[in-house]
Amino acid sequence: MQTIYTIGTQGMNDEEFIRRLQQHKVDAVIDIRLRNEGRFYKFASGRHINTLVEAHEITYVHETRFAPTEEMLKAFQQTQDWPAYELAYKHLILTRELARLWREVAKQFQRPCLLCAEKSPEYCHRRLLAEYLSEAASASITHIRD
Repeated sequence: MQTIYTIGTQGMNDEEFIRRLQQHKVDAVIDIRLRNEGRFYKFASGRHINTLVEAHEITYVHETRFAPTEEMLKAFQQTQDWPAYELAYKHLILTRELARLWREVAKQFQRPCLLCAEKSPEYCHRRLLAEYLSEAASASITHIRD
């Protein structure tokens, strides 16, 4: 049975991030953020994470088709209405056929990890995606955290 790993970048540094990935033997980081520029701090930039993980023989993939839309993000930032955001993202999962996309992306890896910015998975789309994919692929979920 495959395990789907998830991790959030918020509050991390290079050493902590790599240690956690290595502890779980992650071989690929699938960045599911719409924007991966690391606007708030350097560590979170996709370019930095890519360089960091590749130095440890971990593949980096930025796949925006797993990300929420710009409109969904703006609406959530304005309202903080998690149930509405969750409903919209779950609908997006189905319309974009993300289980099929996951099979395409993940088939080349043994231990892929979904990456987003949120420290905790509870209010993050990575948890929603992981739950959906785990059901579709009969996989388990491990949220890598403190």
